[in-house]
Amino acid sequence: MANSIRFREIDSLRGLAVLLMVMVHAAATWNPSNASQTSILAYIVAGLGGLAAPLFVTIFGWGMYNSKSPRKSILIKAGILLILQYVVNICSPQLYDPFSPGILSLFAILLITKPVIIKAIDSFNNILIFNGLIIAMFIINNSLFEFQGSNNWDARITVDDALHLINMVLFTGTYPLFPWISFCVVGAFLGRFVTEGGKTLPRNNTIVSLIIVGISYCIVTLYLAVVNSKVWAHPSRGDYLNFFPANFGFMIAAVTGVLILWLIVQELNLLLFEQAGKVSLTIYVAHFIPLTYLSNLEDERNWTIMEASQAVMLFTTTWLLFAYFCNRHQWLTIEHLIGKLTVR
Repeated sequence: MANSIRFREIDSLRGLAVLLMVMVHAAATWNPSNASQTSILAYIVAGLGGLAAPLFVTIFGWGMYNSKSPRKSILIKAGILLILQYVVNICSPQLYDPFSPGILSLFAILLITKPVIIKAIDSFNNILIFNGLIIAMFIINNSLFEFQGSNNWDARITVDDALHLINMVLFTGTYPLFPWISFCVVGAFLGRFVTEGGKTLPRNNTIVSLIIVGISYCIVTLYLAVVNSKVWAHPSRGDYLNFFPANFGFMIAAVTGVLILWLIVQELNLLLFEQAGKVSLTIYVAHFIPLTYLSNLEDERNWTIMEASQAVMLFTTTWLLFAYFCNRHQWLTIEHLIGKLTVR
């Protein structure tokens, strides 16, 4: 597939993913001290936030598989992403250590490991082997030793030395290679079935079955959580679905949610977020700057939950409008810069 071919629903999904990440970061920044963790707002934000990064990484995998960029261009892109991760970190000292690995460094590592990812989906046997390895690693983490690290945020962003940094990139960071490579593999696998003018997500028995199994898992675990007075889903203290670190239950629920969102955008031809998707990297990097500058606004104004919610929605919507401006002035975007540096 030529690099010039774009699928509008993919751009829309990418745009939705980055706007959800903006929303989650804003909600985490402007979180009133009296906000209940069991409020409807908390559940909505947590649910959408839980799908933001998985959707972002899955669509990245789809695009990576369908890209025909030469190896040199891929390495340049990876280097730029690592630099941008550092820029994000120093622009957000209230959230990250200067050298904390994050989602952009994850993208860089995924680009470098592209041959391995492509090999993993090359045949049915390879897919089984990959899935078996992921499941085995979860079993080892839960049964033998917790190599995924703790659920403490500071421990997941603080870098002690070079070896610790490598460990964070692979296992204990905010978005480590394991298990987040799984979403990239899912995206790459789905990218295999695309033909020009065709649907980007096959609407077949396999996809429907996966969604049914995933929804069933969520319903059963939710029931068990209620019956046993457990926390069903939480960013760091979930008994069944946990984000930091991502557990097996979260992976099932997240893949299910990604497939549902994908079907909705595709079947309804929902292209509202298309412009944001074309400049998603610019939006992701740039939104940290005003967010950091305004990070104390909630404390200074003593916002209520409703006021904080309105601020979050206004901030998120602003970036959707910003996307239209960026697409009219492409030379201002990071995407344009990467294109110039990686031109053949």
